[in-house]
Amino acid sequence: MDSYMSKLSIVAIALLVCLLPSAVIAQTSSESNYLLQVDVPDSLYSEVLQEQRSYWVHLPGGRSLVEGQSYPVIYLLDGGVLLGGLAAIQEFYNQFRLPEMIVVGISNANNRTRDLTPSSIDSRHGASVQESGGSDRFMSFLADELIPLIDSQYPTTTHRVLIGHSYAGLFAVNTLVTRPDVFTNYVAIDPSLDWDDQRWMERTLSTLESSDLTGKGLFVSVANEIIRFSHLLTPETVMADTTAFSLGIRSLLLFVTKLKSTPPKGLRFDWKYYPQDIHGSVPLVGMRDALVSLYDFWELKTPSLYNNPETPTGELLALIRNQSSARSTNMGYPQPMEEELLDMLAFMSLDAGQPDKARAILELTAGYYPTSSSIHESIMEVCLTTEDYDCAQTHAAEADRIEGGTQLSEKVMEARKSR
Repeated sequence: MDSYMSKLSIVAIALLVCLLPSAVIAQTSSESNYLLQVDVPDSLYSEVLQEQRSYWVHLPGGRSLVEGQSYPVIYLLDGGVLLGGLAAIQEFYNQFRLPEMIVVGISNANNRTRDLTPSSIDSRHGASVQESGGSDRFMSFLADELIPLIDSQYPTTTHRVLIGHSYAGLFAVNTLVTRPDVFTNYVAIDPSLDWDDQRWMERTLSTLESSDLTGKGLFVSVANEIIRFSHLLTPETVMADTTAFSLGIRSLLLFVTKLKSTPPKGLRFDWKYYPQDIHGSVPLVGMRDALVSLYDFWELKTPSLYNNPETPTGELLALIRNQSSARSTNMGYPQPMEEELLDMLAFMSLDAGQPDKARAILELTAGYYPTSSSIHESIMEVCLTTEDYDCAQTHAAEADRIEGGTQLSEKVMEARKSR
């Protein structure tokens, strides 16, 4: 059984490899394949905005999508500036800590203040503001034009993430409040919550008190802007300051403190302060920490139990079910553990002399992936090792039915004859 021996040749490292970042695995490929690829720009004409809008689409790992698989989508504002950083984060964290996601980086190089701010004002920080308050129209562009276009061109799911920095972070929080139906998770990186001298924030906090945001997540990154205007103040003492210089960080700290103490119903909320990062440097670490926090359910919490042959079958199956359930609940659709990982885990058990455990894992996996011929073939192989030819024939026939052939059924018949 060549396929069986092939699996056994890698079971010693299979689970470990599946838990490593994809970029590390990629080092075994050619150097050209390892180099990060950020896709070329595309654009569409927006009837809502009455202008051409540029965007980029970055695929997981910069590679082709898996046939039959659908992907959640991250919509990244200021994509022309931030997409390279987010693509690098994905390279190192996909599968290991994060689900594989398509990224759509949106250009905000033009009309940025107009598109990303929630209300019209004349001046800010002593400088005039020529055009602002167009966030509703820009949100319509995303919801009614760009998202449907992406959904028509790529195999996407309804799970979406919105990431924004500065004014775009303000836009992300405002979207959570005004259009929570469009995205699942929201990332606001050092958002400009002092907009309109905190009047917008005051209205928003009042609205959030009575909001039901079940199934939604928000992460806020707070940069250390104190060092720009004072070497004496700290995050603990800056709230007592009354200067215009500290309005931005005071607004942020007030907002996150309020949400942490009394979060809106159902909202998964987290935030982090970055003492060593200022407004311009915080996006990279902010995006990384936000995604790891919002998708903390993705990582295997006790990989040693999966690796340990002494873990009882019942306990191992419960771990798989619980992990798959947590992913499905948080993603909003069925999302079991990876088929390849479970298949490798089963053959690791078989190699350890535990065919019953291997079969139990594979039968559970077949329930998660009912149209997978490879899982039925794996069950066939396990059954052949224990000379359970009826079991082997049943799963060979199912694999053949899915693939439209007879090869595996014939293989079992030959094995039965030669026993």
